Amino acid sequence: MTNFSAGAYRYSVCHLDSTIKHLEQVLSVEGANSLFSQTYWRGRVVQALSTPGLAPAQHSRLQRLLDRIAQA
Repeated sequence: MTNFSAGAYRYSVCHLDSTIKHLEQVLSVEGANSLFSQTYWRGRVVQALSTPGLAPAQHSRLQRLLDRIAQA
């Protein structure tokens, strides 16, 4: 992972599936109202969405997570 700064991508496409799986698990079990705020989770998902080389299925999964956060 790279530094989290403007223009830098935190996730690499080869590790993105495990990141998405983690986000799906946390957001389904604890919801967006867990120990962290909705802003935190939205930021993590948006950050993953900015990963270069994102596959359509990955994009769909991440979009569903954004929808879930918005509904919380």
